[in-house]
Amino acid sequence: MAAASTMTGSVLGLGAIGYFIDEKFGWPQYGVLTGALLGVVIGMYELYKSIYVKGDE
Repeated sequence: MAAASTMTGSVLGLGAIGYFIDEKFGWPQYGVLTGALLGVVIGMYELYKSIYVKGDE
């Protein structure tokens, strides 16, 4: 459950930050895309940690 909320939060949070950067600089959605992809990477890393690292203890 924690990994799912981390993934959702990171995608939405970094996507929102990217949106505000796009609005500030007038870019065509590059910040949103970059933020969302970075959020997916962070979420997948947290999922990996929750499955494999905690499973070894």
